[in-house]
Amino acid sequence: MSLYALVSPGGSAGVTTTALALALTWPRPVILAECDPAGGDILAGLFAGHLQAPRGLLGVAFEAGRGVVAMSAGAGGHLAPLDGSGRRMFLAGLSDPRQAAGLAPAWPAIMRSLASQPCDVIADCGRLDAGEGQPASVLAEAGLVAMVIRASLRQVAAARPRIEMLAQLRGGLGRVGLLLVAGRGHSPAEISRTLGVGVLGTMPADARTAAVLSDGAGRRGNLDDRPLLRAARVAGLELARAAAGGADIGSGLAGANGSLT
Repeated sequence: MSLYALVSPGGSAGVTTTALALALTWPRPVILAECDPAGGDILAGLFAGHLQAPRGLLGVAFEAGRGVVAMSAGAGGHLAPLDGSGRRMFLAGLSDPRQAAGLAPAWPAIMRSLASQPCDVIADCGRLDAGEGQPASVLAEAGLVAMVIRASLRQVAAARPRIEMLAQLRGGLGRVGLLLVAGRGHSPAEISRTLGVGVLGTMPADARTAAVLSDGAGRRGNLDDRPLLRAARVAGLELARAAAGGADIGSGLAGANGSLT
């Protein structure tokens, strides 16, 4: 199965909300893994603290030194259900950003465990920075990396050096693309031309649904019919197609001159 990584340039781009929307509409069994060194949000956000914390990422890190971890659900397991389908699980991340430095040496082993699961894995890697504790191995080895950004000049400017960082980590920009969060700003074509990578999809500015996913605010019923999840369903299919080699998302763009910044 495939490992996908989502990352942001920072500035509340909406990467965790986007990762949740993708996981909740993913066409195959999936694990959403919270790999953000700043800490995980799902337990306190979507579940508003009402779900008992599983062993999560730290449990995988502890066991991964002895070999690939077969992640499990249920009492004492690593995973928790993301919904009632039984096909969508999540791996809870760090509860304290101070844990990130100690986790840094374990990322290669964690990556191997994530990539070896018998289902797809979407890794929410949070903001990409140059500091200690980043999940560099996950970003380097993922079958596809998508940077979630808004269409503002500020976000595009922040994304540019981070796209360069991804190119260094991965030896190029093959299988790197963008997920745009809609709003006022520049067009997808302008942003793609400036950053040198293709756009995989656009997520609508659906504040009502985003509030449910990010903070557990409101009812979870009928989420499938809301604009954010409808768009995520389409974007997920495009991510899967790109990861499988059905689209060269960076073709013809890597050497483009920037036109916005």
